[in-house]
Amino acid sequence: MSLRSLWGHFGDLETLFAATGAELMRRQDDAYEPIDPSLPLEERIDAYCRQRAEMLEYIAPFARSSEIRAPFSRELQRNRLRYLDRARYEIRALFSDQFEGVDDTVRTHIENLLGVSTTWPTWVSLRDVLRLSVPEAIEVMKRSVSALLAEASGCGRQQAMARAAQEKAAVAPHRRAQQSRPASVMAPREQVVVPA
Repeated sequence: MSLRSLWGHFGDLETLFAATGAELMRRQDDAYEPIDPSLPLEERIDAYCRQRAEMLEYIAPFARSSEIRAPFSRELQRNRLRYLDRARYEIRALFSDQFEGVDDTVRTHIENLLGVSTTWPTWVSLRDVLRLSVPEAIEVMKRSVSALLAEASGCGRQQAMARAAQEKAAVAPHRRAQQSRPASVMAPREQVVVPA
């Protein structure tokens, strides 16, 4: 494609970035295969991280070329947020059982950390800065995801125990009040004599 025909379709860079981002997202949607959420946790983590790595390697040339312009481009920044939102959506769908009982604030923090751990900024650090191979980078991602999900699950258990303790404490004064009431004195029953 010539530059002339390229600029005939896109009047400015932002329009081009928007179209490129939409096309990349469409291709990712086409390639996406949902992971069964009923699989054991370790298998889900492994499948999810491998799938993310494959997608991140696919977008690597586009992501690297947009890094220079991203701080100055609203459209590239929007694209990054869309990718992060997609990662968080997939995390919610696949690992919802690990977030049971977790309050909204903690859930949001952990979902954000999981999203960042499985998107381009972290992947480029693993691959280009640390120079890890794809299998090594996947193992780092798996450790990160596992640790964050364990934290979410642990928070859920702690919060459930705290709620149970609060409920028990709220009921305790009521029970003490019932126990401290004097028992009503009952008159002895008259003996009924049955003639022989």
